[in-house]
Amino acid sequence: MDLIDRLYQKIKEDPLSPKILIVPSYSQGHQLLERICERFGSVFNVEVETLQGMVHANTAFELSRRKIRLLEDEQAFWVIRQLMLHQAEADPHSYIKHQSMLNPGVVRKVHQSLVELRMAGVRSGDIHPNDFSNESKGLYLQQLLDRYEAYLKEQALTDFAGLAEYCTPTADNTRFLLLQPAGWSRMEWDLIEKIAGSQLDIINFDELFYTHARFSNNRLMMFRAAGSLAEVREGFRRMIAEPEPLDQMEIMLSDYERYAPVLYSQAEASGVPCTFSNGLPISYCTAGKAALAILAWIKEGFPVARLTEMLRSGCLQIADQQASAGDWIRLLEQSGIGWGRHRYAGILDSRQRRMGDGQQELGMKLHEVLQGWFDKLPEGSEWRPDLLLEWLGDFVEKHVPLHSSDDQNVKTAIQAWSTRLSGIRVGSMTPEWAVRYVTEILNGIRIRVDATPRPGAVHVTSIHNGGFSGRYRTWIVGMDERAWSMPIMQDPLLLDEERAAVSKHLQLVREQAKQFRNVRDARLSLICGELWLSYASYDPGERESRTPAFEMLQIMRLQSGDDTQDFSALERVLGQPYSVMDVLHPEERRSTYDEIDVWAQYLRDSSGTRDGRKAVSHAYPALAQGYLAQVNRQDERLSVYDGWLSTNKAGSDGILGQQAISVSQLEKYAACGLQYYFYSVLRLRPKEIPVFDRARWLQADERGTLLHHIYRLYLEEVTEFGTKPPQHDRRKLHRIVDQALDDAAKSIPAPSPHVQKKECEEIRRDAEVFYRNEEGKTKQPCYFELELGTPEGEPMELTLPDGMQVKLKGFVDRVDRIGPHEYRIIDYKTGNMKKYASAEYFRGGTQLQHALYSIAVEQWLHVTGKDIEARVTEAEYAFPTVRGRGEYVRRKQDRREELGDIISKLLDSMNQGLFIPAKDVNTCTWCKYQSVCGSHAEWMGNKRGAAVNAAVLGSLREVEEID
Repeated sequence: MDLIDRLYQKIKEDPLSPKILIVPSYSQGHQLLERICERFGSVFNVEVETLQGMVHANTAFELSRRKIRLLEDEQAFWVIRQLMLHQAEADPHSYIKHQSMLNPGVVRKVHQSLVELRMAGVRSGDIHPNDFSNESKGLYLQQLLDRYEAYLKEQALTDFAGLAEYCTPTADNTRFLLLQPAGWSRMEWDLIEKIAGSQLDIINFDELFYTHARFSNNRLMMFRAAGSLAEVREGFRRMIAEPEPLDQMEIMLSDYERYAPVLYSQAEASGVPCTFSNGLPISYCTAGKAALAILAWIKEGFPVARLTEMLRSGCLQIADQQASAGDWIRLLEQSGIGWGRHRYAGILDSRQRRMGDGQQELGMKLHEVLQGWFDKLPEGSEWRPDLLLEWLGDFVEKHVPLHSSDDQNVKTAIQAWSTRLSGIRVGSMTPEWAVRYVTEILNGIRIRVDATPRPGAVHVTSIHNGGFSGRYRTWIVGMDERAWSMPIMQDPLLLDEERAAVSKHLQLVREQAKQFRNVRDARLSLICGELWLSYASYDPGERESRTPAFEMLQIMRLQSGDDTQDFSALERVLGQPYSVMDVLHPEERRSTYDEIDVWAQYLRDSSGTRDGRKAVSHAYPALAQGYLAQVNRQDERLSVYDGWLSTNKAGSDGILGQQAISVSQLEKYAACGLQYYFYSVLRLRPKEIPVFDRARWLQADERGTLLHHIYRLYLEEVTEFGTKPPQHDRRKLHRIVDQALDDAAKSIPAPSPHVQKKECEEIRRDAEVFYRNEEGKTKQPCYFELELGTPEGEPMELTLPDGMQVKLKGFVDRVDRIGPHEYRIIDYKTGNMKKYASAEYFRGGTQLQHALYSIAVEQWLHVTGKDIEARVTEAEYAFPTVRGRGEYVRRKQDRREELGDIISKLLDSMNQGLFIPAKDVNTCTWCKYQSVCGSHAEWMGNKRGAAVNAAVLGSLREVEEID
């Protein structure tokens, strides 16, 4: 007789008396009753219960009568954490002496140890510190348990271990059928005995599955694979190829958390319906993804990138009928916020003033939403997991699209946790710990839980819960030695020798492991029909080989009747490990599982393998085009793949057309035509998203803009906007610097006061360098941030010395009068002088600004009547910073005839459609398009000197050779 027969006999002994079948889970009980009904027909008067459910029902009235509340295990965790805090404050020399030691892992260990002590019936008075290897540890546990017992008494609470006091024996003739438990504590046995008394029958499992004679009658199939993904895919191939219905398959996972996501993804991809007894993590639904992502946003310091990622994935919505997710993403990315709680309000406020009407409205809405989030989040170390859960529940309800029942279940679970902790003193902590605690809670929530098998679906369960379904085919996944062996891990707070000394009722860890292993192996004797065993012989993540479990060898011996077989024989039976692609099955046994297997079959024919590149190129034209591009780029001849468009793709009127040119863009073209093409023709913009840097406040461009602003304000004030000789005053400069730094701090919060102070001092030193330079000058500054254009705001028409006319737009930092009708233009640079050598006047066309702006300012002075005799004779690159050492590079404007020729050749190259990579590969080092180009500039090195390309590259190469 097997377990089903024996259980039925017990039920049939007294068919009219009520019976309670006590099992570890309701699903196991219902599956056992279904198997009994399938084999013997209907049974009645049988109810399924777990010990916990039965005890709660039995004690509910007595607890209510005495006004005692039950403290749930999850609530006890937080109570114990608070008591540990009090213990650390009361005794700074105790075993766990600092609050900083109370991380979630430590608290959970202490909680588990106290629960074990309570369930063993151990009281604080039963603990003697000298029974421990470390007396300080023993004393700590004694005192903490004493605090816990006092807390329960003061608050009129009891935990599960204390319910024995409130149990009452069953008054009727109910029979209790207890399925062989594993690792029960003293209090669990006391509880069942108090309730059931002499009416208790224990139903033991059959013998261990690998020694069970009937178990050997099962049809056996074994295989191994190179990784868990390959293992699951091979199982699905075989499952789909079999004629039996899918709902005759039960899959038992030795490591549920590792394999369930792999099984789920493969089931979704192949359309195989599956139920999961332990469910799936909440990250498999929108609400769960959003909850985990917003916690990561808090933990990482509120980076904008997290919010934009959530908007892109569709798990965050900001309610506004006029704006799409793309609008919010662009607004956030262009805001310059980057990260940091206090940067959001400051930067959004300052940016709103510069936005257009439509953007301003969006900015106000975004500010309102974000401010609503931040207002409800605590500051400093005043964070609490219960309040964070409350905030999280509100966030999910208002800002997450809840499309499915899974989303609703996640929202409900979060709100339930918030309610559960609301009556417990959780205590304040750092945001890092609060987020970590709440993340652990979320990781414990499961969705899509189908505890019992469902018709029409494969049932997936864990090795500890499976074997009850009675399905014809069972597949045990992950049967490697590591997952199957149940390694014995000593509890550092309660070592086995300490357990033995404290109480005979405290189970030893090695005995617990043995009991669990025996019950597991005996329970698997319920399997009948067809049995598949598999394991991953290699772990790609850890890059190590795995060996099969010893039980796999035992089953093979049982099947063959040969006890002498060893692991080498098992290796021969298992054969080669299967891979993700189906390459081992012979053609007649091959089954197409998905497109990966289709490709594997397609690339194999009777002669061996096909030309893979040709096949892939035929199926994926875009990849073929990419390969062709790479081949052509490495060829000697210039082609469209190098940036030479045989017809002008930039527009029928040429690059210049009727548009104004920007000197910086012209210089960019001379430095790298491909970069210019990406930026100015295709208008592809690299995303300028600030990245959190604990050691930096202002980005390089922000710092440069601030210094330009300071220098302009100061010179405007001391020269009365360029109308009088400067009256230098260091105090005025300090006032302007202080005000500018205050404004910058409000709009761009610093990562820390230390970093802000450091950079403020650096900017003050830069301003001092500027002041000392200006103090010694005798020239008259006249114009600041001079915009080159017409009074109507249009770009100005510029006539070059050779008669060529271009439209020009831009700003000149500063114009000084250096003599009667004689002027100098100045361009501030906040970097170093490396690129501005005196001998490199035009530097291969990459430094045209000084010459073009000189002509433009001169003509502007003439046209506007400011000085019809004006001559701009000098241009200066000034470096008024500590890094630039206050130096300058001054260039006489005596090479204007060459300028027209340079610009003409650059424009001619543009209008030929020539946009090739940089000549100097060092230009690529800091280029933001590097991920697009790769090594293109290096490949172009040989092409530049090739005779076959001389005609096309002639004009551009002539410019590149000009100093």
